[in-house]
Amino acid sequence: MTMYRIYFDANKWDGQRYSLGVPGALKDIEPIADKLTEGMLVLIYMPDELEMQATLEFDAKNQKWWARPVDGTTRLLL
Repeated sequence: MTMYRIYFDANKWDGQRYSLGVPGALKDIEPIADKLTEGMLVLIYMPDELEMQATLEFDAKNQKWWARPVDGTTRLLL
């Protein structure tokens, strides 16, 4: 099974998860939007900084994806 890579911005953190409503994430999501599902495991990344596994959550009210990090999966890319 393919693990999709989606950009995230560490500044878009609500204390539990990252918003994927930022331009870089939206660009990565666009070609795979029809394949994403609630609870899906993905790899979120900040280029040349870090990446980690996260579980997708969909906010139906705001039509936006969120990524909840999986503990112990952060990898520094520096």
